[in-house]
Amino acid sequence: MLSSSRFVVAIHALSVLARHSGKGPVCSNMIAQSVHTNPVVIRRLMSELEKAELVASTAGRSGGFSLARPAPQITLADVYKAVEDDAVFRMHKLDPDAVCPVAAQLSKVLSPPLKAAETAMTASLQRTTLEDVSAAIH
Repeated sequence: MLSSSRFVVAIHALSVLARHSGKGPVCSNMIAQSVHTNPVVIRRLMSELEKAELVASTAGRSGGFSLARPAPQITLADVYKAVEDDAVFRMHKLDPDAVCPVAAQLSKVLSPPLKAAETAMTASLQRTTLEDVSAAIH
């Protein structure tokens, strides 16, 4: 299974913005240096965060990004939803009419525990805010 770092990179970038709050927009180059990635990667990620109304962008020479709402009002669940696919678990293509009982029923059998796991993960992420993360960074 492939794992994405987009969620953690988004939290990293948002934490930079939270720590810079009230000091003006932060440019993608500065965020990219902190994350150790290309500014283009940051701009693409910030575009998704802006669509989710988590960040705001300011154009121009002294432009950049800032939080669209206070850090205590942004949960890790908000960030996850903004940058990752809807489903944590993806089922491979199964044929419900297959002769094989596993192929015919696996989705039905796995759906409840996988949905429960996704619900638990979301609930856990909702208990932590960007402020919690930023405050824990010394």
